[in-house]
Amino acid sequence: MSKSLFIDFMEKMFGFPLWIKQTIFLNLSNDLTNYLSNEFLDVQEGELFHVYRPALSELGQNELKTKESKYDENIYSFLNCCSKGMSLVEIAIESNFTMEEIAKAFMFCKTSGFFSKETPNLISATAGFIAGKYRTGEYFIRAGKMTIEQLDEVLNKQQEMNESGKHVFIAELMVQMGFVGEKDVKSIIFMKEEAGKRFSLNPDDIPTIAMEKEKYDIRVENTRLKEENEILRQKIDAILTYIKEHKEPEKEPEVQEF
Repeated sequence: MSKSLFIDFMEKMFGFPLWIKQTIFLNLSNDLTNYLSNEFLDVQEGELFHVYRPALSELGQNELKTKESKYDENIYSFLNCCSKGMSLVEIAIESNFTMEEIAKAFMFCKTSGFFSKETPNLISATAGFIAGKYRTGEYFIRAGKMTIEQLDEVLNKQQEMNESGKHVFIAELMVQMGFVGEKDVKSIIFMKEEAGKRFSLNPDDIPTIAMEKEKYDIRVENTRLKEENEILRQKIDAILTYIKEHKEPEKEPEVQEF
C-alpha cells in the first residue's frame, strides 16, 4: 500500500534538523496551552479521535464490496480508507474531508454496524459531539467526565433560573456547579469549531532538507576520506622512519691490489 499524504508529511517533518523540531515543538506547546486543558493535552493516542483507526466488520466489508444499500459515495470512500487501515486524520487529508465530515461518516458507520470492534467511549463521545449528535452535557457523560445525576441537577437548576427570568447555558452551569472545568468546556467547543475547517496538503509544498542532506552526506564522506588519508600517511611515515633507523650502513667497496 502506498503511503498516505499524511504519513509522507510526517516523515518529512521527522527528517527536519533537531533545532527546527525543537522550535516547532516549543511554539506548538505554547499555542495549544492557550485553549486546551491539561486533560486534552495529556490525552493518550488510543483516546484521540483524529488518530483512531476503525477496522471494518464483515458487514462493513460486504457493503463496501457490493454497495448494496446505495449510500452516498463519500460513505464508500470512507469505508475504503478504513479497509486500508488508515487513521481518521489520514482519511480526512487523503479524501479532502473536514474532521466534521469524518465524524458524521464515522457515527453513521458505527451505528450501521460497519466496525468490527467496540469503539472506546472517549472516541465515540468526541465523534458524536463533533458530528452534532451529542450536546455538551451528553458528551461529558459519554466521555465519563460527568454523571447523569449531575446533569439532572444542572437541568433542574437551569429550569429554576429560567423561571426566574435568568437565562443561562447548560455548559456555563456545569462549570459554575463544579462538575467540569471551564477550560474543558472551552476545549471541546473549540475542537468542534476547528473540525469544520478543511486542510489540504500538497506534498510539493512540504519543506524538505533533501538537498541539504545530500551536501551533508558529501561533507561526511569527505571528512572520512581525509581522516583515512591522514591515518595512511602516518603509517607510511612510521614505516619510513623505521626503515631509516634500522638500515645497515653501506660497506665501502674493497680495493684489490694487483
